[in-house]
Amino acid sequence: MFVEKSRFAAPVAGRLAVAALAILLLSPIAEAAHVVIDEVEMNALFSQPSFGNTPISIRFNPARQITAPELLVVDNLAELKALYDLATDPAPTVTAFFVDQLNVCGAAELDVNGTWHGCAQLPGHLFVENFPSAQLEPAILMGHELGHTLNLEHEFASASNLMSVFFPHGPDLMEEQVAKILASPLVQTDPSGQRFIRITPIAIVSPEPSTLLLLGAPLGSLLFQAKRSTKIRP
Repeated sequence: MFVEKSRFAAPVAGRLAVAALAILLLSPIAEAAHVVIDEVEMNALFSQPSFGNTPISIRFNPARQITAPELLVVDNLAELKALYDLATDPAPTVTAFFVDQLNVCGAAELDVNGTWHGCAQLPGHLFVENFPSAQLEPAILMGHELGHTLNLEHEFASASNLMSVFFPHGPDLMEEQVAKILASPLVQTDPSGQRFIRITPIAIVSPEPSTLLLLGAPLGSLLFQAKRSTKIRP
């Protein structure tokens, strides 16, 4: 009796098979933040009575997904910068990112047990939302973070204000806040004279399950080779 292949073949093939199986099992199963928007309510927030005859239309570009599993959870300022670097639309278009968890901001936002509901440039054209928080208050959270990009700071005196420091925020905007918004370069005007703000929403996602299925054939081949390499022939 003798082993068909060298005595090294079985251990090597076996290790390869185990490695492939480990890759298959440990690869991230499709997780994703999701784009959560409420266009009707966003338009209501930015056309409330304090806007007078200068309402602002909120216009959303088609939602996008970017595969960046390493940024599903944003833990530090370097990762926050890496997230913002994924924005492809320059100002005056605003980019709204959605992640699974936001653990850093580096701005005036208050955290809850180390987690932020959202974070925005003040001013700027980029902000990010914590997906679970966005599900609770889609328009209120987005309106608050958009307010920061429009150069609005927190409002401490009124819990009913959109820029209230506490979440969930209220819906109200004061006339002086509206004046500040209208002065922002993010507010554009179309040929009809209608003022508007354009937003591109982007969800950060991990690889789709189909990516993992691609490992199926190589894994089967490796397992077959491992079995064949140890076959004993009389």
